[in-house]
Amino acid sequence: MQMINDNLSAKDFLNYAYCQRIIYFMHVLKIPQETTKKEFKGREKYDEFKSKSKRTKIVKEFQNFKKIYNTRLESKEHGFLTLTDCIIFDDSKKEAYPIQAKYSFKPRKVYITQRYQLMFEGVLIEDTFKLKVPFGFIKFLKSNDLVKVDLSNKQEIFAIADEIRNIIKNEAIPEMTPYKKRCVDCCYKKICWGL
Repeated sequence: MQMINDNLSAKDFLNYAYCQRIIYFMHVLKIPQETTKKEFKGREKYDEFKSKSKRTKIVKEFQNFKKIYNTRLESKEHGFLTLTDCIIFDDSKKEAYPIQAKYSFKPRKVYITQRYQLMFEGVLIEDTFKLKVPFGFIKFLKSNDLVKVDLSNKQEIFAIADEIRNIIKNEAIPEMTPYKKRCVDCCYKKICWGL
């Protein structure tokens, strides 16, 4: 999703963590980001995840709890917008837990991009449903691993939102990512390296 009516999406937070220049190219120069083969495959696998998880237990301790899928959440107050993979509701505790489906193997540690996405969804779930979101989960589809992620520091999202909005408002190109491997498949590589 791109910025709609000044809303920031989960993708903006992922892009910011991955390489801040992506924010500049998308929102300042208005160059759309191309969908990669990996993203297409991920969407395909998400459909499988959704279909299987409706029939099976994603999180054993929450197997009988209500789950909703593909839910659009928006906060006009914060200017946030996203589409969630899955949300589990624990009515007895007045809590909810976002679940992200990732078409990859479980990494040694959860990537910051994945943590930001869950924190972002946690903020929107709290705002929309007025429930606490103490943690979320990532389901790694290739290895069938489920990882619990602490979301107690969701306030970090607001500082990042300010930084993203400053890039857009000031129209100043940020520094390149220091991790050159991230540039290999980037759709902005030719433009970015030409600057």
